[in-house]
Amino acid sequence: LLGKRLPDAGGLAHTMNRAFGPRAYGAATFLFLGAVVLGLPAIALTGGFYAAATLGGSPYLYAVLLVGLAAISNLASAKITGRINEVIASFLIVVIVGIAIVGLWGASGPASSPALPVEMPTLSVFGATFMMIFFAFTGWEVSANLSGEFRDAKRAFPLAMAFSFILAVLLYGALAITVQMNPPTSGFEAPFVALFTQQFGPAGGLAISAASVILIFANLSAAIWAVSRMVYSAANERLISPRLAQLHNGTPITAVLVTLAALLGVIVSAASGYFDLGTLLAAAGLNFLLLYTGSAAALLRVTDTGWHKAIALLSIFMVIGLIAARGVDTLIYPAALIAIGAVLAQFRTARSPIRTEA
Repeated sequence: LLGKRLPDAGGLAHTMNRAFGPRAYGAATFLFLGAVVLGLPAIALTGGFYAAATLGGSPYLYAVLLVGLAAISNLASAKITGRINEVIASFLIVVIVGIAIVGLWGASGPASSPALPVEMPTLSVFGATFMMIFFAFTGWEVSANLSGEFRDAKRAFPLAMAFSFILAVLLYGALAITVQMNPPTSGFEAPFVALFTQQFGPAGGLAISAASVILIFANLSAAIWAVSRMVYSAANERLISPRLAQLHNGTPITAVLVTLAALLGVIVSAASGYFDLGTLLAAAGLNFLLLYTGSAAALLRVTDTGWHKAIALLSIFMVIGLIAARGVDTLIYPAALIAIGAVLAQFRTARSPIRTEA
C-alpha cells in the first residue's frame, strides 16, 4: 500500500521522511543500521556453525572470514559487484528450492509426531522466540524500494509483493516441516547437516554445509552492499560524518570499511561471550519489527481510505502486544537508536547533499 502511494527508491527511511519529516528519517536510518549491525553477524555466525559442523574449528573464525570476503567483494566497482550479486542471487533461489525439495523427500520422520513442547510457553518465552523467528522472514519486503521502477506500480507492484510473500512463506514452511519430521537432538545452529548426513551420508552433510555457506555469503555480500549505500546516503545527507560519503570508482569504500568494522566488532564480542546467536537474532528482529511499525504509522498518516487505516492500526496493536510479551526493557536499545537518529537529524548543519570523490 505504501509502495503504491509513495513510490520511492530510497527505502523506508525516505518513506518515513515523506510521512513525518527529517527526524523520522534519522530515527528510521539508525534503527535500520542498528538492526543490521546485529543481524548480519548472526547470519555470518549461522554460516560459521554450518562450516564448523563438517570442517571443525571455530564458527566465529568462519564468520569473520565470511564477512571479510563479502566486504572484499563490495570493494570492486559497482558494475562488477552488481553482476556478482545477480549471479549469486539466482543461485541462492535455486539452492533454497532444492534444499526444500530434497529435505522433504528425504525426511523419514512421522509428520503426526512433531517435536513440539508439551506445555505452552510463557509470554516472555513466546516473545523471545517470535523475535528470533521474525528476523528470518525479513528481507523480501525490501522489494518495496523498487516500486518507483514499475511502469504501472498500482497494478503490478502489489502482485510482485504478494507473490514474493507467498514464496517466502512456502519455502520457510517446507524447511520447518522438514526439520519437524526429523528433529535434531544436537547441532541446533545447523540442523540440516544432521538431516542430510543421516539421509545421504557424510557427503550429504558436506554438500549442505557448502550450499549453506554459499547462500549466507550471497546474503552477506548483498546486505553489505545495501548497508554501505545507506551509510553513504546518510553521510551524503550530513546525518553522519561527510567523510563516509567518499567514492572511488563509484564505490563508497569508506562506508564499506566502516560497515565491515562494525560487523567484525559484534562477532568478536559474541566470541567473547557478550552475545549469543539467539540474542543477536531477537534484537535484530525487534528493530525490524519496529521499522514495520513505522511503515504502518506512515500508512495511517498518508491514507484516507478506511480499510487502509484499519490494517495500519491492526499492525500497530499487534506490535504493542508482542512487545508487551517480550518485555518493555527490550526497547532500551532501539529507543536509544531512535533518539540518536532524531537528534542528529534535527541538528544537522546543512540540508543539501554533498558528494566527494576520492
